[in-house]
Amino acid sequence: MQKFQIPIKDCIIPMYDSVLQDVLEHKHTHYTFPGGRGSTKSSFVGICIPLLIINNPNVHAACFRKVGNTIQNSIRAQIEWGIFKLWLERFFQIPKVYSSPITFIPTGQKIYFLGLDNPDKVKSIKPSFGYIGITWFEELDQYSGDNEIRKVIQSTIRGGDKYWDFRTFNTPISKNNWANMYVDRAESYSKPTLVVRNTYLDVPRDWLGEQFIEEA
Repeated sequence: MQKFQIPIKDCIIPMYDSVLQDVLEHKHTHYTFPGGRGSTKSSFVGICIPLLIINNPNVHAACFRKVGNTIQNSIRAQIEWGIFKLWLERFFQIPKVYSSPITFIPTGQKIYFLGLDNPDKVKSIKPSFGYIGITWFEELDQYSGDNEIRKVIQSTIRGGDKYWDFRTFNTPISKNNWANMYVDRAESYSKPTLVVRNTYLDVPRDWLGEQFIEEA
């Protein structure tokens, strides 16, 4: 399938322009985004995943939250937002049941949504073709630690030569939080991890609204 190109103006903030190019060119494997509310980090991943699905016809995605009943208003909402923001809704089948996968109609690729409070569901993911080459762990600090993440990745990766792993979270106050410690280690690696830090101050004011900025 021909590579999909789309103008990204008004989809992502300017500082993410080069990051999106990095993602689409697969320059890194792991992309970690620590930041506060309003930094648009989750919205950015909501743009990245549909674009990666379209441009890699053998790849499926799995998006995770620690607790399953938080999926609808978080990772699921962000992916749907990304699809509509990119004007791609006619190419995706979006079921009303929030735990059901979203399907890219031309190829049948899936975007799965799972909570890790039911680990058996993770083991049962078996796409009918291709492999799960994209994972997204939202609110990383809410997981029990790096071992839990590794177990999930070991369950999902089966074949394939390209892999993208997104991790997003609001930076905890405690430096001893495992997610903060993970980021500190990751920033010392030249590869395969890219860490991108930003705040609401990097976002155009009209995207957030004056009320949000006042509260922030």
